[in-house]
Amino acid sequence: MRTFLTPRMLGAHLLALVLVTVALLLAAWQFAAWDARRDAEARDLSRIEPVAITDALGPDDPFLGDLVGQPVVLEGRWLTGATVLVSGREEDGSDGFWVVTPLQEDATGSALPVVRGWTADETDVPPAPTGQAEMVAYLQPPEGRVITDADPTDDVVPQLRTADLQQRVDVDLYGAYAVVPPPAADAIAPGDWPHGRTAVNDGTDGLEPATVEQLPPVGQTTALRNLLYGIEWVVFGGFAGFIWWQFVRDSRRAEADDDADPEPSAQPDPVGSEP
Repeated sequence: MRTFLTPRMLGAHLLALVLVTVALLLAAWQFAAWDARRDAEARDLSRIEPVAITDALGPDDPFLGDLVGQPVVLEGRWLTGATVLVSGREEDGSDGFWVVTPLQEDATGSALPVVRGWTADETDVPPAPTGQAEMVAYLQPPEGRVITDADPTDDVVPQLRTADLQQRVDVDLYGAYAVVPPPAADAIAPGDWPHGRTAVNDGTDGLEPATVEQLPPVGQTTALRNLLYGIEWVVFGGFAGFIWWQFVRDSRRAEADDDADPEPSAQPDPVGSEP
């Protein structure tokens, strides 16, 4: 134990502690950068140029993964009487409702549920829009969780499921829904798009912007360098800890060997008779 507390060993302990701490901090920094860059790219993918809904998805087409977050241009007529509120939607820590109204597309005659915005109070919802509309919105896959609607007779539903909404309209529904983005200019790609002030009757007045539930998929190699650097720092910290442990183990073994085999005491020379 005395070897463990010698100045030489205390210096080794301090050095190991510093190296391991620095390595773990740098690893955490790299992992955070990896996560942030992937999240940023997912949001940037939402800002690719919008396409017509007919170029992205047909009324009877399955929803493919690469369509998540795809901006599309919608043009059609609001089906005002089919407006519903989707419960359990949180914004900035507050529970509330999505306000959803189907839009019947002029090009196909089928309707796409559009999340116009968010409200905290189901009794204070602005009137649903009527007539023609044109806007940009983000495509999202339909929800399919098994949730029971406590009151099927009202206009509040627990999830945005195509089958639940189909009962409220007399036209075909897309197997998807869309979310109207915030009116900020950087919410979509630059260009002359029907968005914000240039949107036509997008139904967002009096509502807070709704958060997109799913972001577009991110490439597997995005921020890969940060991930590898983080792994390298973890390995370095582990190696530094291993070297410290080995150094301490060898020192204690040497101390134990010294205690087990003390140096023999010097024997006096025998006194012989002088010739």
